[in-house]
Amino acid sequence: MTMKRLFLYQEWLRHKLDEYVHAPRPPQLRGRVITMTPRQYGAALMQAYLGKASLAWIAEQTGISLETLRRWRHEPDFLLLMDWSKSIFAASFHETLVLQDYPLAQCHDLAGEFALLDESLRVMARVPLYDRFKTTGAALISKHKNGIPLPDFDLRLFRRLFLFFLALEHHWPGAASRRLHEEFIPLARDVVWPLLEEDFWVEAALSSIQQGAPLSQIRLLLAGQLREMFLRLPDESRPSSVFSCLSL
Repeated sequence: MTMKRLFLYQEWLRHKLDEYVHAPRPPQLRGRVITMTPRQYGAALMQAYLGKASLAWIAEQTGISLETLRRWRHEPDFLLLMDWSKSIFAASFHETLVLQDYPLAQCHDLAGEFALLDESLRVMARVPLYDRFKTTGAALISKHKNGIPLPDFDLRLFRRLFLFFLALEHHWPGAASRRLHEEFIPLARDVVWPLLEEDFWVEAALSSIQQGAPLSQIRLLLAGQLREMFLRLPDESRPSSVFSCLSL
């Protein structure tokens, strides 16, 4: 059986939909009661993919007509949910990458999905994460130059963030590219990897993964998982008693 690929926004969206579907009362969001159907709620969260994807692509994955999506995008509750979801996901994304280790191939998938997201969401999530990466890397460089032992927590945090930003560079090069190549790749290769006793250096392996799984393939795999998720949503005629109050 083929294992599903991991995409963080898709997993976050699935979790939020699950919360919404299994709630006994409509949630309140910034003082407004949200009474959307599960499919409409999910479609609002799907707008985050309007980066390198089109509204027609979202219509295809959700099974909702393009005309309906365009109409919903003028409704206040739909727009409110779209806006709310960006800050909530950005915080969740930051916490996940800071705390969780991922294999190299998964880092490539995560970075690929991230590159597909709406640009404002990408910036909102990337800026604080890169600040954490930059601060951690600069502290490690300074301590290493001064002969100060490097904390294991900082080494592992740097490794997690380094792998993500190295993979992201392939999909969405940023202004920090020069620092990554001039300072952080040498730090990772010559200091962090040996101290963590990693078996191999990652650049050649990551390049091979990138050639074998271009962004077009990542989008195709992601589309399949999104379609499956929307197919499993409950019937839109379910009564409002299936909803509970969520802390949004």
